[in-house]
Amino acid sequence: MSLRDQAAADALSFLEDDVGGFACDITVTTPLGVELELKGYASDIGQTLDPETGQAVTGRRASVALPIARFTAAGVELPRHIADRASRPWVVQVADIEGVLHTYAVAEAMPDRAIGVVTCLLQAYRPSP
Repeated sequence: MSLRDQAAADALSFLEDDVGGFACDITVTTPLGVELELKGYASDIGQTLDPETGQAVTGRRASVALPIARFTAAGVELPRHIADRASRPWVVQVADIEGVLHTYAVAEAMPDRAIGVVTCLLQAYRPSP
């Protein structure tokens, strides 16, 4: 097994280890309404303060890291940002540490095909009724 193959196997193991690791349940919905139930890593970080002024310099930053292999196995393309507001976005749902479910739209997707992980930067999303 090459080092790249080992790195890809390790990344998959880290992303899906919900027993001793950081993995959590993440639902990804394509613009066509196809839902994938995945394991992955999620982060949702609040405001960052400027150490000099104490003022907030950024807002909320949320992202998920997901295994590319699970999209390939399901025959689904990788998530991507959809700039057309009239179109349905890729939607990600993940619960926080308190079990509260949050819904986001994909704002940017960065596939790392060297180790098989796609990282999605997220933005707040409220589906229209």
